[in-house]
Amino acid sequence: MACINSRLGDIERNAGTMISYMERAAESEADLICFPEMCLTGYSMPRSFEYCLGEDSPVIGRIVDASKELGLCTVFGYGDLRKGIAQTVTENGRILGTYRKTHLGMREKPCAEAGGCLPVFKTSKAVVGIQLCFESHFPEISGTLACKGADLILMPHASGLAADRRRDTWNKILPARAYDNTVFVAACNQVGDNGLGTVFGGGSCIVDVGGDIMAEDYGGECLLMCDLDGGRQEELRTDGNRDMRSLYFLDRRRPEIYYH
Repeated sequence: MACINSRLGDIERNAGTMISYMERAAESEADLICFPEMCLTGYSMPRSFEYCLGEDSPVIGRIVDASKELGLCTVFGYGDLRKGIAQTVTENGRILGTYRKTHLGMREKPCAEAGGCLPVFKTSKAVVGIQLCFESHFPEISGTLACKGADLILMPHASGLAADRRRDTWNKILPARAYDNTVFVAACNQVGDNGLGTVFGGGSCIVDVGGDIMAEDYGGECLLMCDLDGGRQEELRTDGNRDMRSLYFLDRRRPEIYYH
């Protein structure tokens, strides 16, 4: 999980920062790297949409090419041409798909276009779902992604909460999303000044399927790395609910009585 500084509209600089982090991740033999919400265009509502990108933009092509060259699955954000808050997943030189934020924050709602679906993306190592920033507060999104087969839910942020408040909030919600759905959860945030005086609070955190924090860093720009072992997850999914130490809640859902 890459916690980086992004400047509004300085797309070439932001791309260069991303690629340098991708190189560091590849040197450490990472399989996947995730960047914060709108890391490529920078985040400031409504001005982010002055710098919209399409999937065929040369700078996105540059990230796709670097991802292939380095042998990484790369997940990164930007404002797209439909005024969506987009997070794209690329691997092996192609775009596997793009998620567009479905639940918009207060400053986003007047200017951004909400997406309408909750896809998962099958990478070479895992099935990945995405919840963006404000969306981490919605357990329904996590549950939907888990029911669609997500092994890992990525939660890229662009949040101004200071590091101590960010940690307090994530410590409440990220373990719950992971534990209830038997998924790994990993979050990262933009950090530092966006070039307009808005300062993002940073932070990266990775949580295992039991809701325990595996790694965290709230000290500024960072590359937080962790090995995810899917063995316990697979065991719970295939042979869970034998006792109170092996709970797999999704097997016991009763959706026919929900929201009626």
